[in-house]
Amino acid sequence: MTSFLADFRSVHAKSLTFAATLPLAAAIPFAAEFVQHIVEMRIGMYAGPEASAAAAENADRLFAGFLKTIALGLPAYFFIRWLNSDGDRSVATRPEGKAVRLFALVVALQALFAWLSLYVWTDGPMGIGFFVFGLVFMPLVARFIVAAPLGTLVSPLQSIRQMLPHAVYAIFFPIVATMPLMIVHYALGIGAIFVDGEALKWAMLGADSFITALLALVMIAAQYTIAQRPGPIMAAAGATKA
Repeated sequence: MTSFLADFRSVHAKSLTFAATLPLAAAIPFAAEFVQHIVEMRIGMYAGPEASAAAAENADRLFAGFLKTIALGLPAYFFIRWLNSDGDRSVATRPEGKAVRLFALVVALQALFAWLSLYVWTDGPMGIGFFVFGLVFMPLVARFIVAAPLGTLVSPLQSIRQMLPHAVYAIFFPIVATMPLMIVHYALGIGAIFVDGEALKWAMLGADSFITALLALVMIAAQYTIAQRPGPIMAAAGATKA
């Protein structure tokens, strides 16, 4: 098994390489984040601290955030296939029936989680409990998520059983891997509230959209990395047979 530091370097390097190889797929989160910023600017969220607090629960902003959350995971179909085929562009972009159907199932479940976190269990003990549950549950079903775009069904229960011996690594590696970009993401978003001048705000929000797109790729690469800890998922669309 590779070391933590080697995995950290790898997920960032491969995310940048993938973005250069398939820029349209990598740009999906960028577009979604930028649309959310357009909505936030329209409702005056970046006019100042008070305006930001008042707009936090705005219905349009929440809906844009819900769509963005779904969009963050969409490059996974291409990226996971690209990773699993050692960078084969044709494999990454090939739409295969079973892989598309399984990936659609994963996206639907992720959308359900996003909806619950944004509209149902938003605060209080239930909100905190649901957040902690997601933090633990999603790494444990990583093999289910990663296998889907490869056209292979690893049930959530199978994934949990296989990932449990690697639970500590699976939970903490994605957090550490994404932390540097997450800090920049929040710094740009908060900074745009306090700076003067609309042009500067837009520049910061544009940069934030780029960081968010890269963050989404690192999250996917980290998920793929932890899913391999129990051993390779023996499927690759067009590369190896399930």
